[in-house]
Amino acid sequence: MKLTKYKKIFREFAEDAEFIDENIKQLNLDKESKILDVGTGMGAMSTLLALNGFSVLTGEPKEDPEKHNHGELDHHHNEYDHIAWNSWEKSAQILGVRDLIKFQHFNIQELPFKDFSFDGIFLYDALQHIQDRTLALSECLRVLNKKGVVVVIEWSKQQIEKDYKKYGFRIDFIDPQSYLDREDISIHISQADTINFYTIRKK
Repeated sequence: MKLTKYKKIFREFAEDAEFIDENIKQLNLDKESKILDVGTGMGAMSTLLALNGFSVLTGEPKEDPEKHNHGELDHHHNEYDHIAWNSWEKSAQILGVRDLIKFQHFNIQELPFKDFSFDGIFLYDALQHIQDRTLALSECLRVLNKKGVVVVIEWSKQQIEKDYKKYGFRIDFIDPQSYLDREDISIHISQADTINFYTIRKK
């Protein structure tokens, strides 16, 4: 199964890999769609999209304005840990999708793309790190095609509490609906134990 090695690499960031994978499929995006992954990080989102056959442009700012510690992984149990945390390129190479992913630096609060540039825009564990979330989402909608989709994936309240008890830190619970006070969009929510999958479309 294609997700087996993916889950070995990304571990706690892949607990709901099947759930995310199924939701990606339900978006019914054409394989020729122009896809943007905001916030490359370890490459969990871009590689999963590439495993689904999409060519992906991924990126993040040159300097991360805010870094969250998600806890230390136990490196004695997984030979892939050092790869996931240190090199999205190596992870993509191991998964056989490096040629489907391109990287560039950009700031989501001022995207360097023309209006209606993308068919799908994905933010996985990214919105919580952004200072002006309303502006960021507005920028995503600006560069989104009229029939495109913005996907925001963030941790569930249950998972936030679980991580707090395990690691001793608490991150924000993010619901993009809190930052989108506009009538020209629709938002659908799919929920799993670990994450919430928000699908945002233009009406």
